[in-house]
Amino acid sequence: MTNKTMNNKTMTNKTVEAIKYGSNPTTQELFELVNAYDITMLSIQDRNHKTILEMDVNHFDSYKTEYEFGQLNTDTKCIINQSDILSTESTWLESEDMIHIKCCLSDGGYMNLVIFHASSGQKLTASQEYYEIGLYELNELLQKTSGDKPEYSCSVVKVKNRFGFHMRMAYPKQTFVDMENDDTNGELSIEDDVNFLKIAVMDDACNQFYQKDNDETVEIVIKPYSEPFIEIRMVFEKLS
Repeated sequence: MTNKTMNNKTMTNKTVEAIKYGSNPTTQELFELVNAYDITMLSIQDRNHKTILEMDVNHFDSYKTEYEFGQLNTDTKCIINQSDILSTESTWLESEDMIHIKCCLSDGGYMNLVIFHASSGQKLTASQEYYEIGLYELNELLQKTSGDKPEYSCSVVKVKNRFGFHMRMAYPKQTFVDMENDDTNGELSIEDDVNFLKIAVMDDACNQFYQKDNDETVEIVIKPYSEPFIEIRMVFEKLS
């Protein structure tokens, strides 16, 4: 686990504990929770509590005068001027296992952030010993699963999103990146006897790849371009 990951995890835990016990974290600390959890629902309401915008987000960034909420690896975003936020409060909803962050806006309206599965929904890559890698490092690993003397065997692939979809492949017969496809700068192909998955993996700025090294296995997590709530997890066994 990198120092940055450990620091982020520690800060997240401190913020969550502060909310549980009724303390008042800063606005920045509260908004950073969006980066720590799988899914957060953002809504904007007018002064009469009528909802005028609602979207799922899993990414937050802060700039000099603005806050940006969005969906990973897409252009979908909501930008709020920092000066428009007059106050922020947070509540731990224990019975629903949710965190509610409410902001009063300068026009009399409100911005709400609702974090689901607050006790268990932190991102896998944020809470465990994963580090970020690039497309070519992923390709190098996949190449080591084939040939006369393979070093790894892909034992399982799990594909899921945050809305209930799950797919599992055991010992897929193909796992490779087509680096010759100029249209997409590579396509990831995974195939077993029943399922076939093919997804564009463009440059690293559009996708996210994470790796975790264990004694006997290597785990890869892929968050593909334009699919902000899909996660592909691949486990590779080291061959002796």
